[in-house]
Amino acid sequence: MATLSFDTTQPAQVIGLGGYTVDPIFTVGDKIGTYVPPGILDGIGAFSLNDTTVRIYVNHELGSTVGYNYTLQNSTKLAGARISYFDVDKRTFQIVDSGLAYDTIYNRAGNVVSSATAYSATNVNGIDTASGFNRFCSAALFEANQFGDCNGLADRIFFTGEESGGNVYALDTATNALYALPWFGRAGYENVTEVDTGTTDQVAFIIGDDRSPSTGVPLLLYVGNKVADSTNFLERNGLAGGKLYVWVADDPNHPSDPIEKNPTQFNGNNASLNGKFVEIDQYDLSKAGTTGYDDLGFVTQAKQDSLAFAEGAFGFARIEDVGTNPQDGTQIAFNATGNSSLFGGQDSWGTTYRIDIDFNNIATGDIVGKIDILYDGNVTKDSGLRSPDNLTWSDDGKIYIQEDPAVTGFGQTSGLTNSIFSIDPSNDNPSSTLTRLAIADRSAAGLPATQTDSDPKNIGSWETSGIIDVSKLFGAKPGELFLFDVQAHSLVNGSIITATNIDGNGDGIPTAAENLVEGGQLAFLIAPRSSVVGTKRADKFEAGVTEGFDGFNDSVSTGDGNDRVDSSNGFGGNNLIDTGKGNDTIILANGGDRVFAGLGKDQVNAVNARNYYIDGGAGNDTFFLGVSGTVLGGDGNDSFFATTGDDIFFDPNGAGNLLYGGAGADKFWLFNGEAPSSPITIVDFEVGKDVIGFIGLGKGTFSQLTLSGDTISFDGETIATLTGIETSKLTANSFKFVKDF
Repeated sequence: MATLSFDTTQPAQVIGLGGYTVDPIFTVGDKIGTYVPPGILDGIGAFSLNDTTVRIYVNHELGSTVGYNYTLQNSTKLAGARISYFDVDKRTFQIVDSGLAYDTIYNRAGNVVSSATAYSATNVNGIDTASGFNRFCSAALFEANQFGDCNGLADRIFFTGEESGGNVYALDTATNALYALPWFGRAGYENVTEVDTGTTDQVAFIIGDDRSPSTGVPLLLYVGNKVADSTNFLERNGLAGGKLYVWVADDPNHPSDPIEKNPTQFNGNNASLNGKFVEIDQYDLSKAGTTGYDDLGFVTQAKQDSLAFAEGAFGFARIEDVGTNPQDGTQIAFNATGNSSLFGGQDSWGTTYRIDIDFNNIATGDIVGKIDILYDGNVTKDSGLRSPDNLTWSDDGKIYIQEDPAVTGFGQTSGLTNSIFSIDPSNDNPSSTLTRLAIADRSAAGLPATQTDSDPKNIGSWETSGIIDVSKLFGAKPGELFLFDVQAHSLVNGSIITATNIDGNGDGIPTAAENLVEGGQLAFLIAPRSSVVGTKRADKFEAGVTEGFDGFNDSVSTGDGNDRVDSSNGFGGNNLIDTGKGNDTIILANGGDRVFAGLGKDQVNAVNARNYYIDGGAGNDTFFLGVSGTVLGGDGNDSFFATTGDDIFFDPNGAGNLLYGGAGADKFWLFNGEAPSSPITIVDFEVGKDVIGFIGLGKGTFSQLTLSGDTISFDGETIATLTGIETSKLTANSFKFVKDF
C-alpha cells in the first residue's frame, strides 16, 4: 500500500441541510500519488481492508470509447467505464492509496480479455461489442455469508453493471478479477442486490433495469445454486447456471381480478399489490446463433422482453437502484425514476417501491412478492422527491435517496437543484417522512479551481449518486456517516483535461473525452452530532464503551469535575468536547475534533490526532501535539509537547501545528528526538516569559540552533516559526534542552 495522506483542497459541490455536513475527499482533477481517477463517479461499495483502512470501490460511468486508456495485467489497453479503489484511513478520512480496482477481466464467454477489437472472443463482452465497458452505473458490495452461516455468497463480491450494453459483472475482491455474469440475463443494468433465500445452497438477486421500452421494464429476479467448495469463482457463489424470473401482479386472494400491467393500474402513496415471480427460459444452447439468441445460447434483450411480457410481467418506468433491508434480507427497496412518455405520464416524477419476497416454497419455484408504494412522485411533483435514482437502505432503518432529473419540469417550479433525501419505510405513511438532507451547490463556491460551469442554467446538470451507509465501517452509529459522489456533468474543462493532458487521437488538441471526461467529487455526508452530557462529579467517557459516545461526530459536555474523555477507541473524529471546570484529561486519536477544556489543570493528548482545534482555557495545561492542529493555551502556565512518528495509524510528527500560548509562562516542547516534518508556528511567543524546549538532544546547546528572520532551525531543518519575532535577538534563556522528559 502506498504511503499517502491525501485530501482534496477543492470546495464541496453539495451543501448539507438541517445540520448535515459534507466533507469531500476527492475531486475529479486531483492526482492521488501517481493515479488520476477519471470522472462520472457512480456506484460505490466498501469494506474494511484492515484495522485502520476502509477500501472503497467507485464506478466511473464512462461510455465505452471515452476516458484515457488504462492497462490490464496482460498489457491490454481499454478505454471506457472502469472501477477505481480508494483506501481511506478510518481515523483521518484521508485517502492513503488509490488505483484501478481490477487487473484481469473474464468476459461473457469465460475468456480472459486480451483485445478491444469488435466481435472478438477475447474482448470485454465476448462476442457482441467493441472497446471497453459501457457506463458502469450503480453498484453494491456484499460480504460472504451475510445472512448467516453459509447463507449467501461464498466470497466478498462487488457487483456492477453496464447501463448501456446489457452485462453485469462481479469483482472478486480477493483476486482483483472481474467476471461477466451472462446468467443474470439482459438489462440496462442499474444495480443488483442480494436477497436472503433462507437456504444455504441458493443465492438470489433482484435486478434493476433502467430502460424505457414502451412496455416498461420488468422487475427481474435471479436464483442460482451454489457448488460447495468449487474452485470456480462463479460456481461456488451460485452465479452461473441459475434461473431468471420476472414479477407478475397476481393476487391469489382475488383470482378473478385482472392482472395489473403498469403504473396506470397501480399507483398512489401506500398502494399495495400482490404478485409472484415467473421463470422465463433465457438460455438454450441448441439455439445459439439463431434469431433471438447470441452465439453462447443466451437470449437477446428483445427476446428476453418478449418472454417476460408474454408471462404478464408488470412494466415499471425505468427501474433504477435496488437495495436490501439490512434488518430483513427478504425486503427490497427500489426506485423507478419515471418517464413522462410512458403510460400517459402516470409515472412522470418517479416512484419508490418496497417488495417483500417469500422464499418458503423456493424448492418448487413458487416465489411470491408483495409490492408497496412508499412514495409516488406524481402526487407532489416538483415540490417533493423527483426522479428518484440511487438509494441505500441504512442500518438506522431509513432509506436514503438521490435524484437524477428525468422529467422536463424538474426544478422549474421549486427552483431546487438535485438533492439527497431520507424516508422512513416503517411509518404508516412513509411519504410523510420525506426529508431533504443535502442539495447540489451550483454557485461559484462549489466550483473547483481551473474548472468552469459550461451549462449554469441547467438546474439538474449536477446529480449526486452512489450513496451508501459506511457508519459501521468507520465506527460510527447507524445513519451517521454516508459516502456519495457527484456527477458534475457541466464541468468539462480546466483540470478535467490538463490533469492527464492526453491527446488520444493525435490531432494536437487534448479533449475532455480523451482525459477525465467530466467533473465530480467523492464525499462524506455526516449526520448532525449526537450529544452525551455528564454531571458535576468526576465523569469518564470512553468511546465505544460509554452509551451514546462512539467517538465519531459526538457532542460531549462533561460538566464540572475532574473528568476523563477518551476517544481513542473510536474512529472518525469530528467530535465537539467541552469539559468545563476541573482538572480534566482528554485523549484524541482521530481527525477534526474540537476541544474546549475550560478552567483547570488540564491534560490533552493529541499524539494520534490531526486537524484538531484545542482551547485549553484558564489553568496550567499540558498539551501533547499531533499533526496540523490549532492549540490555544489560554490563561496559565501551559506546556506544549510535539511528538514523533511512532504511531501505527499515521505519521504524527508534531507537524504543522498552530500554537497560541495565551497568558502565562508557556513551554513549547517542539523537538522530541527528531524534527517535525513541517514547521510549527507559535503565534504569541513572549520573549522573557515563554520557553522553547528540545528533548532528546543529549547535551544540546543554544549554539546548535540557527536563528534567522522569524524561524528557528536545527541541523538544517526549520523547527518553528515565531510570528512577529526576530529570532536572531533571542538568547539562551528562551530555550531549554533535556536528554529525556
